[in-house]
Amino acid sequence: MPANLRLPLMLACLCLLPLAAHAHDRPLTYDRVTLSEEAGTDVENDLLVAEMYVQREGPRAQALADEVNRLIDAAVTRVKGIDGIQVQTHSYRTNAVYKNNSIAGWRVHQSIRLESRDSKLLGNTIGALQETLNVQSISYRVSDEQRRQHMDQLIETALQRFQQRAHAIARTLGRSHFRIVNLNIHDGQGPRPVRAELMMDAAPMARMASAPARIEAGTQRLTVTVSGEIELSLD
Repeated sequence: MPANLRLPLMLACLCLLPLAAHAHDRPLTYDRVTLSEEAGTDVENDLLVAEMYVQREGPRAQALADEVNRLIDAAVTRVKGIDGIQVQTHSYRTNAVYKNNSIAGWRVHQSIRLESRDSKLLGNTIGALQETLNVQSISYRVSDEQRRQHMDQLIETALQRFQQRAHAIARTLGRSHFRIVNLNIHDGQGPRPVRAELMMDAAPMARMASAPARIEAGTQRLTVTVSGEIELSLD
């Protein structure tokens, strides 16, 4: 080989060596399949949640805040004396009210959240509190305790179904076994409120001091989804 060609050829070979080593280190993948399975069950909603609020408007923010705080404090104190109902203060807002691009007054808003497993008790309490508070929403939910009771079994069932499906895929394609490359379990713990079957407009409810109409608990569908990727054997 002419001397003037040897150096460029040697340099080209040296440049290719790292690429070959990198390709050798990178694991090869064959016949990967993505699949998912789920398990679900209908669970009785056992926790009634209500949100109630006080809102006042006027020219003096401090006077409005004092009135709202007084009414909320009275409501919280009243509910704390009732066994079987949990109460906590929720949002608090003070906003300017504009007219012709200038501040014409103030609006003060504060809400409380009530929870109970006894729908009749909470319904009667809501009716009593409506003398001074407005109803924002009523909803039924599955309690955390009951959710946990069902989730372990649903996860186990979903994983078994995933494995059975993977075995079926491998068998259908004539492979003796597979390995799981990655696995994801989604238990639906994202936004999960079951919003009110009974939603109430605050304005008409403001002066109605009676218990809400019959509230049906209903059920909620709990689901667990298992998704992942498997790699089939080469034999």
